[in-house]
Amino acid sequence: MAESDWDESVVLDREHLKGYTGGDAYLARDVLKIFLDNAPLYLDVLSSAEGDGWRSSAHKLKGAARGIGAWRLARAAERAEMLGEPAANDPRRGPILDTLKERLAELEGVINAG
Repeated sequence: MAESDWDESVVLDREHLKGYTGGDAYLARDVLKIFLDNAPLYLDVLSSAEGDGWRSSAHKLKGAARGIGAWRLARAAERAEMLGEPAANDPRRGPILDTLKERLAELEGVINAG
């Protein structure tokens, strides 16, 4: 799988979100709330995955982030997905999880700032 070309410097692409929600500000707000409610669950599954379920959870997080235009988070989730199904003791997991958590917190801050 080739890496995407999403602009990793963009935390939240509001123009993309506007297109995704048809310009409906209330729908955009609801979509972002649903995203913020669900994204931590993907990270919980990734944290506890024993190998099986890692790729699926990373893929779901990537898709959800991509849907709203959260390119920075989507790229990190894509990298997590590209690991496949790493064992629980795989040393690559920790840094990727840390990056995902940092980027999700950064996105949450941008969303909450309006």
